[in-house]
Amino acid sequence: MKYLVVTHTDIDGVAAAALYSYLVGAKPVKVLYTEPYLLDRALRKLRSITGLHRVVFTDLGLNNNVVEAVAETVALLTSKGISVEWYDHHIWNDDWIAKLKKSGSRIYIDRTTCATGVVALYAPKEREEVNQEFIEELVRGVCSGDLFRFDHWKGPWYIRVVRRHDESSWRNFVFEKLSSGTAWCREFAERVVERFEKELAGYRSVDEYISIREADGLKLAVVLQHDTVENSFLASYIMARYGVDVVAITSLDGKISLRSKKYNVRELAVALGGGGHARASGAKVHIPLSTRLKQVINKRAVVEYIAKVILDKADLITEVERTTRSH
Repeated sequence: MKYLVVTHTDIDGVAAAALYSYLVGAKPVKVLYTEPYLLDRALRKLRSITGLHRVVFTDLGLNNNVVEAVAETVALLTSKGISVEWYDHHIWNDDWIAKLKKSGSRIYIDRTTCATGVVALYAPKEREEVNQEFIEELVRGVCSGDLFRFDHWKGPWYIRVVRRHDESSWRNFVFEKLSSGTAWCREFAERVVERFEKELAGYRSVDEYISIREADGLKLAVVLQHDTVENSFLASYIMARYGVDVVAITSLDGKISLRSKKYNVRELAVALGGGGHARASGAKVHIPLSTRLKQVINKRAVVEYIAKVILDKADLITEVERTTRSH
């Protein structure tokens, strides 16, 4: 069987892809890593790969701006006799699911777990023998960090093993280890220690690049992302230190990661052209040239702009909804 995996760039994406490989007992010809809002670009690469029997998507939710392109590509793949499987845990609109199913995709969406957990539950078990203890440990550890729960000791460590700005060679190394049935190794531990040491300096610079606002009882913090601190850890630190309800971590080009422990930030992300799940979502916001120029002399120019954008749509931030399951 010749298959290819398209997955997210974080640890849940890598682990979900690796677990799929482990369960089917065969390595993919290629693993493509992408962000959800760039999914249409990633799919263009599929057109040049021949002889595929299966294309598997893991840990990738849809955004409004890529739905049509994705549905078109899936329809093209299935028309060539290529099966398409999709494993995700983000919130999908009903019409997105309908379009993908109409295009011939088999979709497994389960919001009660992370993408690695979805693969564990629904992927085909084609391997002769599986180590259930390995599967359970991997799922519990990855979900703990990815779902912003931190209810398993490996959660914080797995998040540090793979970050979104990592090189593909490192992701592929992690993929190889996990897909072989190895949940942890010396190289993972070394990467965690290296990153933890760098994080300490990153936390000390938060005050320079943060904007805290309050509206209708909702306390919001917007901060520039830091290369050495994972977004979920930075958000947890800010919530604890400043007592805020929602944290938006932004890059200078407007890529936002939203985090909250008690509010649903997904609808806000969708309104901004993104998506995700209730406590952790993301979007990409256009930053005006004037704001980018101001950033040269005002370190908070971009975060203040993002704070205004979010507060203008603050009514979309609601109490966390009860998770549901759909297939």
